[in-house]
Amino acid sequence: MRCPRCSAQIAEDQDWCLECGAPARTRLAPTPNWHVPTLGIAVIVLIAGALLAFAFVKLTGDDGATPAPTAPVATQPAAPPAVVPTTPAPPSTTGTAPAPSQTQATAPPTNVPGQTTPTGATTTPPIITPAPRKEREP
Repeated sequence: MRCPRCSAQIAEDQDWCLECGAPARTRLAPTPNWHVPTLGIAVIVLIAGALLAFAFVKLTGDDGATPAPTAPVATQPAAPPAVVPTTPAPPSTTGTAPAPSQTQATAPPTNVPGQTTPTGATTTPPIITPAPRKEREP
């Protein structure tokens, strides 16, 4: 038998050529192609890293909105404002200017207009109307 590479004589019990070192009867398997599996693993690692980074930023990101602690607000029921009756000034007969309206100042309401009272009704401040004016005589 002859060597496939150098054509040297090979004995029946030889597996390798003694001249060039080529295999005589043994076939060597070709080296595997590791490019495709290596590329596939690299893509998977990159995608997993990107997802991990996105999740980290999403969970620890500060969007500027900090929730304020909420505490229960204690409100006291407001008493309705006291209504003070007003009396108009008696008409003047002396021909002088009428006296200003004799209204008493009421205490400011303890609640805000439009605020709901414990009974559910909204409160409005009392309306004070001025006394009618007397026309001057010519």
